[in-house]
Amino acid sequence: QSALALGRAYAGVGVDGTDVSGMYYNAATMTLHPGTQVQFGGVGVGLNLEYVAKDGEKNNGRAKEEVIPHGFISHQINDSTWVGLAITVPYGLATDYGDNWSGKDHGTKAEITVINFNPNVAWKATDTLSLGAGLALQYVDATFGVGANTPIGNIHSEYTATDFTWGFNVGLMWQPVENLRFGLSYRSETKHATNGDLTISGTNGNGQNSIDGTYNASVTVSGPAWAMATAAWDVNDYLSLYATFRWADWSSFSSLTTTSNELTTAVYGVATSNPTLAGGYKAVFDQLKNIDNDWKDTYLMSVGYDLRVNSFWTLRGGIAYETSPIDDKTKRTAIIPDADRWWFAIG
Repeated sequence: QSALALGRAYAGVGVDGTDVSGMYYNAATMTLHPGTQVQFGGVGVGLNLEYVAKDGEKNNGRAKEEVIPHGFISHQINDSTWVGLAITVPYGLATDYGDNWSGKDHGTKAEITVINFNPNVAWKATDTLSLGAGLALQYVDATFGVGANTPIGNIHSEYTATDFTWGFNVGLMWQPVENLRFGLSYRSETKHATNGDLTISGTNGNGQNSIDGTYNASVTVSGPAWAMATAAWDVNDYLSLYATFRWADWSSFSSLTTTSNELTTAVYGVATSNPTLAGGYKAVFDQLKNIDNDWKDTYLMSVGYDLRVNSFWTLRGGIAYETSPIDDKTKRTAIIPDADRWWFAIG
């Protein structure tokens, strides 16, 4: 959400007061920005996802590189009230291993884009306390693919859908003295109950019992709630120190379950002429339609600094540690790879 904050591994985001992207993390921090301010930026992301199987097979889930934009505008109405708008991409993903790789039962591809339209308001309650809140209006465009090698063939399932939902965010900032600021903020879960198309391929070898085709289907995907605590200390005119702690409720992303009454009807239709084949279809699609993630909550801890060399140049850096939501390696999906990680940032 901020190319600037990335330069210090997101330490002190919002309460740092250096750019208006802080409204995404804590709407109350808009009170640090007088007048009208506008900011645009972007972050380029490329994933190198090399895979080597025990038998030596090699693959790479790297899809095309993406540019993730963000934009913010804040406006001071009077001495105590601010309004603003943040447009961000809080979640996104692009992976592709191909439909026929050996790990297809752990996923073949995923493309997810979430665009967050986030109007906010901030109120300076006292000289030391500011409060903020906002409404998160989210659009999601998602594709998930998964396959299976079975006695009845190499079957592939791909789900595509779009959805629009909403959530909210609240925050406060306390500034006990001029050069010390603390922030607390919370962003709610956003639940996308998507309705889309489920495309089945690979059953043509069964002649008149083929159920290749596209069916109406639904999947519910949750974007996690998170809570964040931040701090900023302006040591002197040249140096500021920052810290962030964030909890994210990724345990809400426990599974991906695809529901399709049309597909169920098609499978049972095969049962009248070939009960054995229909039973095989049902077993396979129970596997394809239920991806058990069993994720856990995650934590991010970050510290960083700004060193203001002069009125034009600022040097910044940060170190962070973030835990992975993947608790059980046997449930790790290829389409959403992850691990505990260190961040080392300079800007």
